Amino acid sequence: MATIPEDDGLELKSVASSEEKEKTKQAKSDYKRTHSYPEDKKSVIKKAHHHKSHGSHPEMIHRMQSRGPLTVAVFLVEKAVRLLNLEDGKSATAGSMSKIMRETLSLPAEADKAFCIWLKSPLLQLQLKDHHVPYRLRKVWPELLQKFTNANHEAIEIDEPILSYQRNSFYPLQDEKKIEDNGSIKRLFEEARNNVLSGLYPVTKQESIKLGGVLLALQNGKFNENIHKLGFLKTLGDKITEYLPISACKVGWLHSRSARTTLEQQLLDSYKEASACTSGLPGFYKLFLERCWSLPYYGSVFFTGQIEQPSKRFSSLLGKSDLPVKVAVNREKIHIIDETKNDILLSLGFDELSWDYTPADEGDEDCLATFWVEFDSKEDDGTTTVQRLQIFSKQAVMIDAMVSSCVECEEDIDEHTTCEGEGGGAIRCRIDRLSLSKLEGHLARKKKTNVSFVNPFSRPQRQMSNPSGDTPR
Repeated sequence: MATIPEDDGLELKSVASSEEKEKTKQAKSDYKRTHSYPEDKKSVIKKAHHHKSHGSHPEMIHRMQSRGPLTVAVFLVEKAVRLLNLEDGKSATAGSMSKIMRETLSLPAEADKAFCIWLKSPLLQLQLKDHHVPYRLRKVWPELLQKFTNANHEAIEIDEPILSYQRNSFYPLQDEKKIEDNGSIKRLFEEARNNVLSGLYPVTKQESIKLGGVLLALQNGKFNENIHKLGFLKTLGDKITEYLPISACKVGWLHSRSARTTLEQQLLDSYKEASACTSGLPGFYKLFLERCWSLPYYGSVFFTGQIEQPSKRFSSLLGKSDLPVKVAVNREKIHIIDETKNDILLSLGFDELSWDYTPADEGDEDCLATFWVEFDSKEDDGTTTVQRLQIFSKQAVMIDAMVSSCVECEEDIDEHTTCEGEGGGAIRCRIDRLSLSKLEGHLARKKKTNVSFVNPFSRPQRQMSNPSGDTPR
């Protein structure tokens, strides 16, 4: 979001008396004192000059007059860009940018609820609220990276965020399913496709093949048995990774040729099945989205963290390192994902858990903030115990805020308006890959009432049926 200085409207004439020059110099100095930002403008200019963006994240904002308009680049998920002229200049809000983007893309007014502005880079992604001012956030971006990521100084120095127009993570899925505007559906499709192919969504191999078949139909039209045979992708020069995430394309080297042939055949079978379901670009966009809607983590915001691994035979000798995880939170659930294997370790509806947030010890630089998750678990003998999972993360406060906001949103929706099958459901948990602590008793929970007892929102305390005074450490 680096800016380029433009004419400030106070240039001196080429011919002028010394007295006129002195008056003009004084006027320029007074103007700067009146309109400058807390950070000296020269330092901003110098910073923008020395820290250029890397190839995947070009500079976003071109600097103009202090109180004049700005030309801002806002990206779409498929890397396309729109240049917006902002009359409010550096004080323009994310909400005003979102409305201009909606008009630029010729989307209906309802899209203002479905999409919003994000400030993002490979190190950090932030969904902005309507009142946020992107220019101000860009100025403190290095501080945000230092506070919420584990990036080193060199990575922070070269990181260059962009503005992106994306799905609003708080937009209800039941409302999204009612969208009929083709432009909005195309926007949602592009984001979902990117999340699948990039590996952000931890889809299984079978799920990725079903989605890949739709992408083949979008690219090549209706399935034709006389044309779309084994080897068809090679004739086009297409790579299979254009239709499947890399994780689904991995095969053992010993049987690589036969495995790849089998994978291509499965993809063609899915292509044939998708072609029988619908036709035309809008139809395939909607079909892809419908298959993504069944993914429990669809529309999630993703955070980073780490958890302890279960003790194993040689862990005490070799040292036990924490397992890096992604924490995905959407309107219905929270999901803990093994970042290395990209599969779900734990998936809980908000009516199945209680949570808490513990800030890091300010006196210990190696101490991370903690996000706690507690849920009931059935033992082999039929008894119920409370399991507690500890997630260490610099983004713990953000996870807590996101969960709190999602619960608040759900409380505003009447029971009869929620979609059937959404939220709650059976707990998905891989106990063998989680380091959990057990508590006596069980949580006395009611739907949508389990809230953090220490969080930035003033919310009621959760209660345990068997209080023991045991608090997170």
